[in-house]
Amino acid sequence: MRIGIIGTGNVGTALARGFVGAGHDVVLGSRTPDSPPNGLGAVGDEVAVEPQGQAAEDGEVVVLAVPGGAAPVVAADLAGHLRAKPVIDATNEYPEATAERSLAARVADAAPDARVVKAFNTIGAERMTAPEIDGERATMFVAGDDRSARETVTTLAADLGFDPLVAGDLGAATHLEHLARLWIHLSADRGRDIGFRLLRE
Repeated sequence: MRIGIIGTGNVGTALARGFVGAGHDVVLGSRTPDSPPNGLGAVGDEVAVEPQGQAAEDGEVVVLAVPGGAAPVVAADLAGHLRAKPVIDATNEYPEATAERSLAARVADAAPDARVVKAFNTIGAERMTAPEIDGERATMFVAGDDRSARETVTTLAADLGFDPLVAGDLGAATHLEHLARLWIHLSADRGRDIGFRLLRE
């Protein structure tokens, strides 16, 4: 699968490394595509860096890995490139939400023809490609309205080594964003090598 990742920070580059390692084709969308991003490591030669619009156009699936407050604005700018595509909102706001509605809902408003799924926001970038902690796979919670898009994202999460779990429709994104704030809070005392796992029979 060809995956366009918008954002070249810690989360974007971690996902790029993980997806390339899982056999996917990755293009990074950057505001400064002529400046190679840090953090790609050994896969740097395998990841194309393009302007954000081109990366969104090229991706079969598009990941928003930008600062949370910028996500709806970026989604609006790229809306024409995101039509009918699964768009993964991996963003968070901290320490509090800036609006009553979730970031994912605001991304969906900004790109109404995209199939928005909330995922990859409840664990730190350091564990994005190594989600097994003390012998247990961290759960990656997924929320979205479109069943096919959710299935695509759960497959990608499993490719990275997560135990994926559908948490509900896009309305559940609010809960995932609160869970992310809890993760950030806990990581201040317990370090960033932590993750959530849902236990079930």
